[in-house]
Amino acid sequence: MKKGFTLLEMLIVIIVIAILAGIAMMYYGRFIERMRIAEADTLIGTSILSQERNFLKFQRYTPYWHQLDAVPIALRTPKAQNDFSNGSENTIYYTRGGMLSGTPNAGFAISFEKDATNRWFAVARRVGPGEYTYRIVRPFDSTSSVCVPDWSNEKDLAICVDYMQVENVSELEADPMVQKTETD
Repeated sequence: MKKGFTLLEMLIVIIVIAILAGIAMMYYGRFIERMRIAEADTLIGTSILSQERNFLKFQRYTPYWHQLDAVPIALRTPKAQNDFSNGSENTIYYTRGGMLSGTPNAGFAISFEKDATNRWFAVARRVGPGEYTYRIVRPFDSTSSVCVPDWSNEKDLAICVDYMQVENVSELEADPMVQKTETD
């Protein structure tokens, strides 16, 4: 009696392994993206607290990272060739760096912005190669962030639904930077 595997058995095993690997890669990619969001959201929270301390001292918010008391080491002083900022201004922090090469690495470009009503926001734009283009937005006067997808990008919609812990895209919050008019 010969012992061994038939060609059909080997093919079935290979197909099952390929299916399981494909499923694992899909979940791994989403896991990595959630970790990037968590890192950006934590940095946003820390920077807003630092902005509040700055406001108490000087009665104003600042768009400049290096003027805050709690910033990443790369942004403590403005430098023209800083790979983690937009040059000597330091108004944008790239979480993964890479602007000197022309394309940022997969991560976030985080900046402080104000709208027409002078309401301030921390905005983390997803940058770098890949399929994501969403933003994480948190008003300075709030404790929660909002994931704002590119509505034409299915990957953005899926990660924002996952991050905001809602059932479907219709439950996603509106962009807090967009002012509602009386006709809305």
